[in-house]
Amino acid sequence: MKTPEGITVYPARTTGGRWRAVWYEDGVRRQCQAASEERLTAALEKVAVRLTVDAPNLQRPGADLITWYLSPERRPADQAWSRKHADTQRRLCERFLLPVLGELACEDIRVADMQRALNAAPTAGEGVRLRRCVSALVSAGLAGGWLVNARLKEVHWQAGDREVPDPKVMVAGESALYVDPAEVPGPADVAKLGQALAVLHDHYELMANFAAYTGLRWGELAALTVGQVDVAGRVVGVDRKVVEIGGQLFVEAPKNRKRRRTIYPRLTPEGYPLADRIAARAGEVADEQAAGRNPLGLMFPSPGGGYWRSSNFCRRVLQHAYLAIGWRDAEGAGRWTWHSLRHVFCTTALNIWRMDAPDVSRLAGHANVRVTLEMYVGSTAGAIDRALAATG
Repeated sequence: MKTPEGITVYPARTTGGRWRAVWYEDGVRRQCQAASEERLTAALEKVAVRLTVDAPNLQRPGADLITWYLSPERRPADQAWSRKHADTQRRLCERFLLPVLGELACEDIRVADMQRALNAAPTAGEGVRLRRCVSALVSAGLAGGWLVNARLKEVHWQAGDREVPDPKVMVAGESALYVDPAEVPGPADVAKLGQALAVLHDHYELMANFAAYTGLRWGELAALTVGQVDVAGRVVGVDRKVVEIGGQLFVEAPKNRKRRRTIYPRLTPEGYPLADRIAARAGEVADEQAAGRNPLGLMFPSPGGGYWRSSNFCRRVLQHAYLAIGWRDAEGAGRWTWHSLRHVFCTTALNIWRMDAPDVSRLAGHANVRVTLEMYVGSTAGAIDRALAATG
C-alpha cells in the first residue's frame, strides 16, 4: 500500500508480526517498523509532514535554525542588517531562544516552547523586542524549510508575578508615534542646557544647540567632520554615523542607509549665534588637524581626539548639566534626554520656521512624510474647533 506522500506500507505477514514502511527522503531510502498499524501510523506522522511540505531542515536542531537565521549569507547582499540590528538579534537569540530551542529538532518545536522562551524576558520592553525577533525567526524558518507551523509566532510576553507597567494612555485618534509637546524642550530649555554645559566647555554648549537646530541623531553628531559642514551655506551633509557594538566603535551609513542634507539657523530662537560659532569651530578644527590633536577632523571630538562614546559623554558631561537644570534626577529619571533635542528641531521647523512637513521629513531623515505628520502634527489637532463649527 502506498500513501499519497509516497510512503510504501507493508502489513505484518504473520499474526503478531511487525508492520514496515519505506520511503525516499532527500534521495535516501529510509524505513521504519512498528508492532502495530496504529504505532506505525503515529511514527509516520512527522515523515508525512516533511514529504508534503518540502521542508528539508525539519529534523535539524533549533541551534542550527538560529545559526542560519543570524547568518549574513541568508539575506541578499543589498539587504544586509545594520551592525546594531544584527547585534541585537544575536543577543536575543543567544540569551533567550537558544537555551530553549537549541536541543529540539525543528519539527518538535511547539508554541509552548516559544512561549517559554519569550516569558524569560525580564521586562515588558525586552519582551516586545524578543517577540519581534521570534516573529522574524519563524517567518524566515517557514521560508527556508526549517519550520511548518506559522502559529509559532503567535506568542506574547506574559508577566506572571513580575511587575507590569501601566498601559500607555493615548489620545483618541492619535498615532502611537505622536510626540506630546510636553516631551519636547522649549527654546528656553535648550538654552539652559547649553549654558549648563558651557560651564565645562564652550564646545558642549555648541553641541547642544547644534543638535537641537539641525536634527542630527547622536551617532551622526559624534561622527560629524568639518568636511560635512558648508559654513557659507549653513548646510550639513549627513552621510555617516558612529555606533558602538560590543564595546567597539564602527562608522557606517546613517539610519536606514539614507544620506541627507540639513540646515542650521544663523540664530537660535533664544539668540544663540549658532552660525558664527560653527564658523569659528570649523577654523579651530583645521588648526587641530594641523597640530595632530584631531586627526579625523571631527567637529566635536572626545578629549582624546577620537569619537565620543555616548555612555562616556553622558557620564562625564551630560549628567552634571541634567542635574543642574533639573532635566533628570540622580537616579536618571526625568522628562528629557539628549534625543529630545531632535524633537526640538522638528517642532521648531514646523511651528516657528513654518516649513512644510515634506521638507522637514527630508531634513530630519524620517522614513517618509507620514512619520513626520504622525509624530509632530497629530491627527486630532483642531478636532474640537471643527466639531463646534459643524454643529454651530
